[in-house]
Amino acid sequence: MPVVGAVLTGVALFTCGQAPAGDPVPVVIGVDTAGSYHSYFHQESCWKVPVFFDALRDLGVTHVNFHVFPPKQGGDRKSEIMAGNLHALDDAVRAEGMTYTLSIETPNFCPAAEITAGINEYDQPGGRHFWLLRPEWLRPLLPPARPEPVLKAVIYDEAAHMQLSNNKYSNFPKHDFDRPFFVDTHGLSIEEAYSRLVAECVRIRTEHYGGMVQLNTEQVWPDLFHLFARAGWTAAPKLLKEHLNPIVLSIALSAAVQYQDRGVHFWASPDLWHRGHYPGHPPESLRSALLMAYWLGAECIYVENVDFSGVPDGTGTRRSHPRHPEADPEGSLLAWQDRDHYALTAHGEVLRAFATEYVPAHPRTVDWRTYRPRVAIVRLPDGGWGQFDAGDEPFPHSEAASRNRLLGNREMPLDEAASEWLHVWPILTHGAAKDGAISYNNPMVYSELLDFFMPIDSVGVFDHEVRGSVLDGVECFVVCGHALSRETFDEIRGRVAGGQASCIIARRLYARHAGEQPLPGDWLIVDDFRDDAVRDALAPYLGPPDVARFRFEDQVVEFRRGERPNALNVRVAPCPDAIVRPTSKEE
Repeated sequence: MPVVGAVLTGVALFTCGQAPAGDPVPVVIGVDTAGSYHSYFHQESCWKVPVFFDALRDLGVTHVNFHVFPPKQGGDRKSEIMAGNLHALDDAVRAEGMTYTLSIETPNFCPAAEITAGINEYDQPGGRHFWLLRPEWLRPLLPPARPEPVLKAVIYDEAAHMQLSNNKYSNFPKHDFDRPFFVDTHGLSIEEAYSRLVAECVRIRTEHYGGMVQLNTEQVWPDLFHLFARAGWTAAPKLLKEHLNPIVLSIALSAAVQYQDRGVHFWASPDLWHRGHYPGHPPESLRSALLMAYWLGAECIYVENVDFSGVPDGTGTRRSHPRHPEADPEGSLLAWQDRDHYALTAHGEVLRAFATEYVPAHPRTVDWRTYRPRVAIVRLPDGGWGQFDAGDEPFPHSEAASRNRLLGNREMPLDEAASEWLHVWPILTHGAAKDGAISYNNPMVYSELLDFFMPIDSVGVFDHEVRGSVLDGVECFVVCGHALSRETFDEIRGRVAGGQASCIIARRLYARHAGEQPLPGDWLIVDDFRDDAVRDALAPYLGPPDVARFRFEDQVVEFRRGERPNALNVRVAPCPDAIVRPTSKEE
């Protein structure tokens, strides 16, 4: 088969094999403006600075995720000022031929803001704390006012984080805030809490925003993507950060696939933070995150952050960020010498080479909608990632400790049902993931940052209500967690009875739907997912230990460890017409 090679900032990355012919699937490359240099050090919006857009073109990006802040001045004209600022922002981006998103994060770190005098903009009925952008601010930016909008989505940054933690950090820098985010789940069962969260997210999208703009959720924690996708919100996982990247991508990608009929998309945001360090990931890891997101079909990939760094102090040295002294003054993608002069950092050079050299030279035909996993974990998304009770203090070297509350319910900490899938990931990754957590935010499980590469073989995660063609091609089901719908159980039972798949299932879920009745097909009913029998049953589906493989309908994408730490090699090849499931565990 022909081999196509490319050199990207000194590291050879290869796309090998002859993938099926088809129209190229485009990608939008962008950046995020959290902690923007111009706003912090010059008290002006970056989009008002012409050289800012010059820098974006230098990086090769065409999309910007702008963070939204309520106006601090203006008295009773604040709403009018807010509308005017957003309209001017839209005009500026439109004039540059780019697109943008609006990111809502300020309530995550702020208890109150007034736009209408005497009213906290972040207060919501029932004592909840989050922000709803007013429709009158957005209508002039969207159809029919502007038939070809350049505003592509409103992004709720770390919504899952705030829901699980009850807005723990909204009195920043303290971490003593405790009010519900989207839904007050205290006292509810897991199933009721999940249903109410989905319903509220549907209400926000369809009633408040009137369906006029796409809503995205950008997540720190590697769960709840399905909850938002079920409500029609786009899955936008953070990569790098504290994530085990192949795991979070498997989860988010599957959520998008399961709910693609609800208008969701699949985006990704490589985030350079890690446990309170910035940049907490080397340039090679950023490159690998870009490659993995690209070849798994992400429609938009934007990097956080574009210019979070220090500034000159007039003596030839650089001082630290005023709120984050742990940030490297030479970090991020751009390092500004002053308001109008910048240089690309090593991370910036990686993004520039990827956007301007690699992507044009390597068009892809991968469509994320056609992802077809071999192994499917089926569970109710409860937010269980491996959290623990940290007391009143955040654990060392982390800016993002969630409270130990499933779906935000203070009466329901992480339990064994929510932990069952945490015992399965080490098996599916040949021991790379550690038992007990799938996030670096548990330092008792992960004491150091691992190499970017992690083996996996076409794993999907679906929620407890999945059924239909999205399950075609699944060879082994792992059914665990707090709940399973009757319809989903019947779907899995039919596939197992027909010999298309095997099933590993928690005894309580099996008993709920089948009682003590033995069912036809290959079933393993377990009381504990740490049982060796689970490892034995999964052995035929693991794939080789040196490959991270993702199977689509007509092609397979494989990642292997590169020659340098955190680097990846990529191979895209046709998918076999039929993948035969082993007939016995020994095979």
